[in-house]
Amino acid sequence: MGNKEKALMFISTRDWVGLERMLGGLSNMEFRRMERVMREEVLTELENDLFWETLLHLIIYKRAAFLSGVTAVGHLADDGTLDFGAGAVRQLHEHLKATHGESLVKLCNMMMPLLKTEEQVLGMFEALHIEEEVTRLSILLKDDSPLSYFLIFKTLKMAEDRTVARKCCMALMKRLDDRAFNAVCLIKAYFGLDDLPGRFSLTIEQYELSHIDRNYDTFVHVLNGKRPRI
Repeated sequence: MGNKEKALMFISTRDWVGLERMLGGLSNMEFRRMERVMREEVLTELENDLFWETLLHLIIYKRAAFLSGVTAVGHLADDGTLDFGAGAVRQLHEHLKATHGESLVKLCNMMMPLLKTEEQVLGMFEALHIEEEVTRLSILLKDDSPLSYFLIFKTLKMAEDRTVARKCCMALMKRLDDRAFNAVCLIKAYFGLDDLPGRFSLTIEQYELSHIDRNYDTFVHVLNGKRPRI
């Protein structure tokens, strides 16, 4: 029986002591290979609750090696079964908060590009207690999906801080692409940031602002350079 099969056997029976013993008995080369196998082949086969339980115990065992296993969350996000309400997610938050608090943001940074809906992203923030708007924005700004732009705009509206909004615009402008500039136009119009450098092709009228984020599809429509649907 190979190491992958052994790992799946221990995981399926929730024999975490057995799993740790198996991992502890591997050579350095075998362990490095097992890091990849866990991330790419084992965790990707697990349903939501078992996924989080397994990731929790792997991170408790050796955080540096297995934190990136969270990138296997993509299969759950894709099929709509991702649930941050699992008890193991709460335990994971408590463990990392007590031992390596900075890893909570790292988890979010790794998961963000894999999430598909606003509900999934907000569920991640709530479960890992990422509550400050500035911290949420720092995570969202590392991704360039339409969903991230949508949530950047909504987060800025909640923060109601023109200084933070301007900093976000400056960061987005460095991307030098049309979608980023259109996002800047939206933020600029909403917050009245008339002192931003550069010229912008997308013009947003004040009466249109209330329609832009009424739903995700409308926002993306404008993000792609089109007039809001009213």
